[in-house]
Amino acid sequence: MRLQFLLSVILLFCNSVLFSQTNVSNPSKSDFSGTLSILASDLMEGRGATQKGGVMASEYIASMMELYQLVPYSVKSGYFQNFKIREHTVKKTSFEIIKENRERFVLSPENDFQVTPIAQSLQKEAPIVFAGYGLSLTKEGYDDYKNQNVKGKIVIVLKGFPGHQDSTSATYQKFKKLLPEENNLEEIKLQTAINKNAIALIIINENGDYKPKNAKENEIFHSLENPTTTSIPIFKLSKSAAEKLFSGSGISLESFEKDSTKKIKSSSTLLKKTKINFTINLESETFPVRNVLGMIRGKDTTKTIIVGAHYDHLGTINDTIYNGADDNASGVSGMLALAKNWSESKIKPPCNILFASWTAEEMGLLGSQYFIQNFDLEKQKILLAINMDMISRSAPEDKTHRVLSIGTQQGSDSLKEIVTFSNSKLPKPFTLDLWETNGHTGSDYASFAAKGIPVMTYFSGFHDDYHSMRDVASKVDLDKIKDVLFIVNTSLLRFIANMP
Repeated sequence: MRLQFLLSVILLFCNSVLFSQTNVSNPSKSDFSGTLSILASDLMEGRGATQKGGVMASEYIASMMELYQLVPYSVKSGYFQNFKIREHTVKKTSFEIIKENRERFVLSPENDFQVTPIAQSLQKEAPIVFAGYGLSLTKEGYDDYKNQNVKGKIVIVLKGFPGHQDSTSATYQKFKKLLPEENNLEEIKLQTAINKNAIALIIINENGDYKPKNAKENEIFHSLENPTTTSIPIFKLSKSAAEKLFSGSGISLESFEKDSTKKIKSSSTLLKKTKINFTINLESETFPVRNVLGMIRGKDTTKTIIVGAHYDHLGTINDTIYNGADDNASGVSGMLALAKNWSESKIKPPCNILFASWTAEEMGLLGSQYFIQNFDLEKQKILLAINMDMISRSAPEDKTHRVLSIGTQQGSDSLKEIVTFSNSKLPKPFTLDLWETNGHTGSDYASFAAKGIPVMTYFSGFHDDYHSMRDVASKVDLDKIKDVLFIVNTSLLRFIANMP
């Protein structure tokens, strides 16, 4: 029996060593530059998920997967995973502040507030709880919801985090480390309010720089045809509207902000004698969309590694094409380059490798959400989900263009070791920004992390051309993409070599 066990261990070790010595060439510029240029061209009309350009992009990506001899994901629909999303238009919305003395303030959607609705019409009247910055970081000893029951209530919070107005303060330094990605901060507050069973979230910027969006920007949002996740509407108020809301409460938002910089103290209180009545009326339309999926079958087909990137962008708005070269033609062209090289290697990996191009990421991660909601996790195990979103540009403060952000879930020390090792093999290594994705939902990695699946997400920095018509192919850094793909490929090989 001991001899049999010893032989099994030796065989496992030999298999690991053999695979670690297997070579899948790292993508060169020629493997992805042409694909990127086509995806970011005017021909693709900005790749809007529900527009013609999105269909053309999906057809092109599927044709490349076929060229690289990937196995279609579906027997029935080939490389396409077809589904439907709903586009909702806010036809009418109202927001009224009701004081105990029956004094009423009717706010204007043109001047006083804007709303991010959910996928259904609503009418609610409820009391309000002021919950500071709307953060519940119990492990760090900070909880704005402490000793406050907000079930069935409307939660009002300030934008930012404690000390955010003074970057030199110790409070700012503490919370900036805990909450490095400002773009995800609103989502964290929303999810916290949902988890606390609030029925709506109000966000106020005490600086008073609120500006109502253009009506067309404010009135359209998207959801899956049959959403399974819970959400609540978000209202953003102007400073004058906030003053009406807090009148008579004894709470000074300005003093609260100043005090939060000096000392770390969470806060929540019920706004007595005040209620809010709001309505949101929607009109909805359904659109067909599709993910594009191709795979290399492994020896064990019950396990899968995903290499993914979203292919949709903003599309064409008012006859202006938003090409989305960095966001995210860069990630898709990188995914296809990796698919090409793995296919050409003729290696049969120990598990499936699924090369995925998600749609409707810009509409709320809908493509990856649909995929994981319809994936049988009891019969199939996803070992790792790799995500590449914007890997060709650099943030303005990154003067050397050598900063790379890689996110993994909390406790994924082995993944951090793998990417650190892979980075060290570059002739000119990146300065790595290793962060934890827990509580963040900035890209498609979040759909998998929510299911407890290990993730590895790559991002090279926000730039001034983000979500603008200036995000074009001529501005991408091909050398940076090549080095990012070196790390992705080397990490993938090392992860597979270490598989039990």
